[in-house]
Amino acid sequence: MKEFDLNQVYYEIEITANSPITEIWLGDDKGHFVQKEVGTLQSSLMPGHFIVEFGLGSTCYPISLRDNTQYIQDELEAGPSCPRPKPKLNGEN
Repeated sequence: MKEFDLNQVYYEIEITANSPITEIWLGDDKGHFVQKEVGTLQSSLMPGHFIVEFGLGSTCYPISLRDNTQYIQDELEAGPSCPRPKPKLNGEN
């Protein structure tokens, strides 16, 4: 049985889209989408690197989560974009 670190740090993240009907897709740094919300995404995540898309298949924006953070769509779109990492299944190189 695997032991869990009870001292693991989680940070709050909130991402707000320009429109209350916009889908927000949050993915990990390996390209796997881990959460989808509409209008506003609120979550608690371990520190790390993530991507966000406002509408599936749209431009990806990188996020580095190191503290409790709030983003708005305009702010992310004004910054750098990135290619979406291609997810690999177990056993793939």
